[in-house]
Amino acid sequence: MWRRGWLVGFWVLWLVFSGAAQPETPPETPLSLDEPVKLSVWKYRPGDDPRWADPNLDDRDWKVLHLDTQAFTEAGWRSGPGWYRTTVVVADQSLLGLLVVHAISHSAYEAYVNGHKVGQLGRLAPQPSFPNGFTYAPLRIPAEAYDRQGRLVIAIRTWEKLSPPLVTGGAFYGAQLGHTDRIDRDLQKLRAERMQRDIARVATALTIGFFAVYHLYLYFSLYVYQGRSSQREYLWLSLFAAGYALNSLSLANLLLEYVSLLAYNQLNVVSIQFQLITGTGFLFSFLKLPPPRWVRWFQITLGLVILGTLALPGWFLQGLVRSLIFAVPVAALLGFTSILVGREAWRGNVAARTLCFSVGLIILAEAVQITKTIVLPMVEPQSAVAMWFAGPVAGYLVEISFGALLLTMAGAVARRYRDELDAINRNLEHMVAERTVEVQRQRDELEQKNQDIEDSLRYAQTMQQAVLPDIRNLHATFAEAFALWKPRDIVSGDFYWFHQTERACLVAVADCTGHGVPGAFMSFIGNDLLTQIVVERKIDDPARILAELDAGVQRALKQGSHESVSVEDGMDIGICRFTADGVTFAGARRPLYAVADGQLTEYAGSRHPIGGRARKPRHFENVAVAVTSPMMLYLTTDGFADQPDAQGKRFKTGPLMQLLRDIATRPAGQQRAALETALDEHQGHTAQRDDITIVGLRLDASLVRWNGSTTHATP
Repeated sequence: MWRRGWLVGFWVLWLVFSGAAQPETPPETPLSLDEPVKLSVWKYRPGDDPRWADPNLDDRDWKVLHLDTQAFTEAGWRSGPGWYRTTVVVADQSLLGLLVVHAISHSAYEAYVNGHKVGQLGRLAPQPSFPNGFTYAPLRIPAEAYDRQGRLVIAIRTWEKLSPPLVTGGAFYGAQLGHTDRIDRDLQKLRAERMQRDIARVATALTIGFFAVYHLYLYFSLYVYQGRSSQREYLWLSLFAAGYALNSLSLANLLLEYVSLLAYNQLNVVSIQFQLITGTGFLFSFLKLPPPRWVRWFQITLGLVILGTLALPGWFLQGLVRSLIFAVPVAALLGFTSILVGREAWRGNVAARTLCFSVGLIILAEAVQITKTIVLPMVEPQSAVAMWFAGPVAGYLVEISFGALLLTMAGAVARRYRDELDAINRNLEHMVAERTVEVQRQRDELEQKNQDIEDSLRYAQTMQQAVLPDIRNLHATFAEAFALWKPRDIVSGDFYWFHQTERACLVAVADCTGHGVPGAFMSFIGNDLLTQIVVERKIDDPARILAELDAGVQRALKQGSHESVSVEDGMDIGICRFTADGVTFAGARRPLYAVADGQLTEYAGSRHPIGGRARKPRHFENVAVAVTSPMMLYLTTDGFADQPDAQGKRFKTGPLMQLLRDIATRPAGQQRAALETALDEHQGHTAQRDDITIVGLRLDASLVRWNGSTTHATP
């Protein structure tokens, strides 16, 4: 559990890559790069001279290093600035990459291939900086760095931050050479494995953290509020579990992406010492034994160790001292705990017998971890012993043992308060049964009411659809036409309107205030007023129609009087009149889009709405539309442009205008389908925000047809 510093971390990394790597090949033999190749034979020279990147440099007097898995002990200690060089010959020079393997937070480097710089990590001059985290990515070798004969001279300019005598070796562990995609593949596999372990660590930390909070709640409820001073074991157990959760979190490699290696190690050490302090207190409290004086001194000493750990320099904490402040107190406490629990269990202490199995597992797990801390630096990383310590049994033995302890304690708590909980549960079951009957009755009532409301809305939808113009009338009047009408709810606040006389026809699209039932009521009012104005009163001037419609809405809703309850309700509308003289448009906050010869023209409406509070007289103006043949006219509401996607971004008017221009030459049915497809792709699974209506009309050489006859537009 303990040896999680840069040493073991990069032994594991090196083992992962070297497992898939090919055996090292002499430089004069072209390397086959079917799989990434490990480069472990390097020439090293301390110091710094940019000329050492020259591929023609004579480096025969440089020290030869074999940076294999024993690089820490055999290659000697290396710190400060230095250069590494090696030469290889490759048969395939396409898309090659170089992966430099280095120590976390202890290395900065620049990489050169045939004298060309291919990448760097951190900064070397004027003041070196060493980044944190697993900053591993293949450095792509550019085409200009390749040699015709396939010869690659690789030079690594490094600055290694290591301090003897507690740390041996260097912070540069060699490199991998291969095709970039295959190195990426191995890195992704390594990251996935590390993420799986981190997920397990974080999940364990969260689970134990919840356990700690729960027992802290028990302590406050039993001791603070009920005055049961004999229940302090819950406080110690909650603190002990919190320390273990913190330690489990500190072992996640993900933490190194956000904190330095020193902070990572300090958190690991502090969490262990905190577990020892709180574990000792829990042991004596749970066994109902008075703690001896030496136990208090032991806890105070460990507290001082925590303070000292936070004050130690990083290189001191990284080496031998880190092992000592872990192994010595843990071994001492485990030995004492095993003796104490065994003695009390022999004497008949029920609590001690409860702890025997779980404490035995913890002792075994911690003994394995102490052995691992001591033995791993002394054996080959690929040996059977090292592989066993890296396996799942040794890796998760601590989690299993603590899980057994927590389950044991949960059972003890359940037995201790079983009778009280049974009484509470019986009372709760009775209350729940009564409440369930009431909730079931209310649910049935709500379901029936919802069904009645939905049935009413479906009927209202049928009525609203019956009021809308028959699309076949538009087809009979114009060269082509379509109507896209999509209510947000069952009924809509949008509507379109059509009327034809012997001398003209009118088409309108309106967006009423609100949507759903309120919008639908408003749409009925608007539809009825338009029919009164145009059909009954024979008014066909678009601007005058809007003025009369505005006055009619204000009268219908009593706006401007003290009795009004809908001061701002109304609608936005655009209306077109088609006659033998051409096309006339008037709008109330809605435009008309005309597309001809691949160009889109926007005819803006008035800035005044229909209805609502009028602070000054409103004037609506007619706009003459320049008619060419053929052309498409579009009347829309704002629902399409305002529809958001999953990120909350609206479709917007500009893209809608571009879309209309792009599809204008298609048949009307295909235009409608294209609009629906664009809306679905933008909207995704996001709920519809507003009612949507778009009416498209095509004008060709025959502008409109009245009752079977054709009326031509005046150019």
